[in-house]
Amino acid sequence: MSRPAKYDDTDLLDRSYDLLWRDGCDAVSIRDLEEALDLKAPSIYRRFHSREELIARSVDRYVERVVGGRIRRHLDGAADPVAGLRSFFISALEPAQGESIARGCLLTVTAGQVATTTPRVRTAVDAGLGSVEAALRVQVGRAVAMGRTAAGTDPDTLAGALLLAFEGLLVLARTGRPGLVAAVDQLLTACFPSDQYRNTAPTERNPSHE
Repeated sequence: MSRPAKYDDTDLLDRSYDLLWRDGCDAVSIRDLEEALDLKAPSIYRRFHSREELIARSVDRYVERVVGGRIRRHLDGAADPVAGLRSFFISALEPAQGESIARGCLLTVTAGQVATTTPRVRTAVDAGLGSVEAALRVQVGRAVAMGRTAAGTDPDTLAGALLLAFEGLLVLARTGRPGLVAAVDQLLTACFPSDQYRNTAPTERNPSHE
């Protein structure tokens, strides 16, 4: 009779994405994964078949839990679409608990790694970025419908531009660069020139882990 698994796959993927998010998948060895998951390499491969599959599933889990959590908290149901966008952007600047510099986003970190040459990992990253862009597009569409953008604004194009800016913000967040909140405000002022949104930063601590 086989011994019951110490952790289920969800627990393991939560541990895995936390490590990959912090250090970047190219820097994480199988030994690092053994320590983080409290499993030996044969057990890891038996559960996930390959390192690349573990990375891809970790990205999927991160998108479900962290990206989805940010979208639900800051965008879905936001009374003010532009204030929701601001809150979403600034949520990415909060350091994880016990850390002094924001991690940015696992999708952004992984996108620049060698691991994305694996189709399964690339698909996971692309799907995650797509979910972010779709959520941005909804808020932009609301703002356009409310007349809060320049005449002739195309929601798809503006959502793509905001995704571009958001990804750049996430890269700079990992460097500890100052002045990023002011840069977000300037960006939104440029995108929504007639808007009068409330400049109030989120009060939650560590939203990146929710």
